[in-house]
Amino acid sequence: MNASTQIPPTSDALWRSLAETSSELLWSIDVEGRWTYLNPAAVRRIYDCQADKLLGRPMHELAVQAVRERDAVVFGRVLAGESVFRHETRHRRRDGSLVDLSFNAAPLRDAQGTIAGATGTARDITEERAAAAALYETVEKLRLAVDAAELVYWEWDRETDQLQWGRNPLPAAMTGEGHTARWSEYRESVHPEDRQRYQTAIAAAWEHGGSCANEYRLIGRDGRVAWIASHGKTIADASGKATRMIGVSQDITERKRREEQERFLAYHDTLTGLPNRRLLDDRLRQAVSLAQRRGARVAVMLVDLDEFKRVNDQLGHRAGDAVLREVAQRLAACVRKADTLARQGGDEFVVVIPDLGQEADCQVVAEKILRALEPAFRVDGAEFRIGASIGISIFPGDAGDGDALLRNADAAMYLAKQQGRHNYRFYSR
Repeated sequence: MNASTQIPPTSDALWRSLAETSSELLWSIDVEGRWTYLNPAAVRRIYDCQADKLLGRPMHELAVQAVRERDAVVFGRVLAGESVFRHETRHRRRDGSLVDLSFNAAPLRDAQGTIAGATGTARDITEERAAAAALYETVEKLRLAVDAAELVYWEWDRETDQLQWGRNPLPAAMTGEGHTARWSEYRESVHPEDRQRYQTAIAAAWEHGGSCANEYRLIGRDGRVAWIASHGKTIADASGKATRMIGVSQDITERKRREEQERFLAYHDTLTGLPNRRLLDDRLRQAVSLAQRRGARVAVMLVDLDEFKRVNDQLGHRAGDAVLREVAQRLAACVRKADTLARQGGDEFVVVIPDLGQEADCQVVAEKILRALEPAFRVDGAEFRIGASIGISIFPGDAGDGDALLRNADAAMYLAKQQGRHNYRFYSR
């Protein structure tokens, strides 16, 4: 007999076939909550025992103690006439291990319509719960890692222009209240000097369907500026079109401040804040190179303090440092913004004058410096008068490079000291 001529099973046979092959538990209980039916195959798979070992016993015996009270309330509602779906509980197998189950239950009525018990199905969700717990743990660890790194997760829907983030990357005064904004509005808060670079990186990611990284300044509503490091990646829809971007951002203002401070300390004197010898060499090299191309002149003035040793000898180095800081302030008032005033070390300072017009301009600056140092320095109740000897060397007449200019200015300075101090001398005179 082929499949097309087979006699269909009777209803009872069909029910028995379904009950034997179903992966779900088919069950019924009486009004006392005792099992009255359990499909054997599912009982063996779920509880690892024979169905007849459970029939007649209370359902609640299999439930772990922690859920029995809640189960009693739920199944009490069913026995009162209410249907319940997806009630999750936990039972114990024969070997003591645990199984998580999801019950669907409905009242079971006799021929007169009186509730005689309950019936339904139950599905083993142990693996699902374990997977959900593992996922939750993974997400929680990721959240903790993101928080520990002070990162902010964000999503940007390109179609709606909506930008959402988990928590404000900056204080509310920077971005406003809430966790959403239009990206077009957010873009306008990017510092004007950084906006084009920011937009270019974003546009390239959308165009090529890749990732982008940005470091930019954000201007808050209160005018404060914060540095943001942002990493994003585009996400494509089913058609392959990139419609969303997800990423993380971090406030790196403090890091930028430290980097800027480190850069400053690398090129500036820690006592006076003036350029140090390293930055002086760079500025002097640039000035000479530019002068060579333009056929211009550069002057180097080496300023060595007179009588400064007396301050350290009488009051110590702390007082000497205070005098050096004031000397730096007085000298800075004597030069132009285009000039470089540097502390070469000890009580020596260097002035670089690029694009020198006339040698007489050097004389003007030298005389301003000498006059600026004439007023007495007062420190720790003592008064000191400190002059300076100044040597001047000019490119290209006196030397052809920065090192030679400094050496010649030093030689001219010693000549000024020999000739009475508190004056200036040109190397070529």
